[in-house]
Amino acid sequence: MTNDTRTNPEKHSGKDSVEVPHILVVDDEANFARRLAMAFTDAGFHAEACYDGAAAMKAMEKTLPDLIVLDVRMPGMDGLQCLRTMHADRENKTPPVILLTGDVSPRVDAAALIYPGSCVLSKPCSYDSVVSLAARLLRH
Repeated sequence: MTNDTRTNPEKHSGKDSVEVPHILVVDDEANFARRLAMAFTDAGFHAEACYDGAAAMKAMEKTLPDLIVLDVRMPGMDGLQCLRTMHADRENKTPPVILLTGDVSPRVDAAALIYPGSCVLSKPCSYDSVVSLAARLLRH
């Protein structure tokens, strides 16, 4: 299940149009995912929320996001399985990934080192801190 909070496909500035980065938020805590997607939208991004790894994989078949915010602990396909599958399916051509976790463990840290463009952010965290980190990663 996805919830697309995108509004306009482009932001216009005079004659030139600027592509607005697309963020995919994946977290089984639906309320958190929706609110984080709204925080991204409020900050000028397009954002889409998915509530499990399988839904995220389907969403990425349609449109590859510019950045993914991915919860590590989810039922079914967890965040690390999703990350491995993304890299295998796309021959390592995946967007940057922010791994969100309340369980900072060596396996999570190792995943961030193994997969280029990945970083770890500990939960609990504020929506603003996630948006700020995403903006830095995208240089937006």
